[in-house]
Amino acid sequence: MCIMVISSAEKLPSILEKLSGVDVSHLYFHNTDARELGVPFVSLVPFTNLLVCEESSMESSDFRTALLLREAGRMSIPVLSEATLDQTLIQ
Repeated sequence: MCIMVISSAEKLPSILEKLSGVDVSHLYFHNTDARELGVPFVSLVPFTNLLVCEESSMESSDFRTALLLREAGRMSIPVLSEATLDQTLIQ
């Protein structure tokens, strides 16, 4: 499974811990604290099976984060918050 994570570098370890039981073949990480543009993540969305966001990123006004969320929604890619991820993996 290819997963994209949108979070701060600080929150990434806890999200990865929650994903430990999932067979992850690729992980794309968008650091919400990074100021430089870096990799054009929106081009990776079509190859993503699941998008996981830090809670504060779900309603982000940051252009890059909001663009990723809109594109995932447009392509019907599931978007889960960190808390929702917990609930989904428990079931």
